[in-house]
Amino acid sequence: MLSNSRQTQIKVWLHQATDEDGEAGYHAWVLPYLGFATWAETECSVLEQVPHKLLEYLQFCQRRGVPFRDVSVPSKVGVVERVAGNETLFGWDYRPATPSFIDETIALLDATRSELLEVVTELPDGIFDWDPPYRHFPSWARWRTIRQILAHIANTETHYYLPNIGIQPTISPTLDEDAPWQKDLIQHREETLEALRNLKKARDLSRIRFDDNGAWSVRKVLRRLVWHERLHTKSISRIIKTYQAQHA
Repeated sequence: MLSNSRQTQIKVWLHQATDEDGEAGYHAWVLPYLGFATWAETECSVLEQVPHKLLEYLQFCQRRGVPFRDVSVPSKVGVVERVAGNETLFGWDYRPATPSFIDETIALLDATRSELLEVVTELPDGIFDWDPPYRHFPSWARWRTIRQILAHIANTETHYYLPNIGIQPTISPTLDEDAPWQKDLIQHREETLEALRNLKKARDLSRIRFDDNGAWSVRKVLRRLVWHERLHTKSISRIIKTYQAQHA
């Protein structure tokens, strides 16, 4: 049974994104809960929504059979660390990952994929290429439709996150928007899981890397892998609701 508690604080790591092209705002990460983050335009707003968003995350874990450490969600929030900029690291990200941490990532990726497939598997064909009326959408993002989002999920795992910790893909990115999305999701996820299983045996489980576009580490990639699929599953769910309302 999930419940609320006022005895302790939720420890939050706060990232201020400064991109004004649809992305400026604050991400609040609760790093012990792998892949959990929530976003809002202001620091006050994002901290206010952390407790109920974290409860949603724990309910997701419970629904998918993923064990978690605590069933209580305190109502108070405390900021552990603040960072700002594009693709930066928290202090927590510099620590080496562990094989059990990677196993937790794999279990959560199985859960996020199950959730995603439940949302999209029975959809009518016409909805996959419908261009939704976004209120805010970054000009650089090429994933507007559900089909494009599914290709983006597949490609991001193998051709963005993993290469940033030195793992190069052995498959090509999904470029054909008419390709079967089911096959793409399977192939890219198999590649990702194989890479994570091999990573458990690596000597360097930190892999801190800096370049002109930001900084990366194994811990950062693991939390982002889980977060990314949950984020876009929610986006797809919103598209479906909008489509159904306009085509009722």
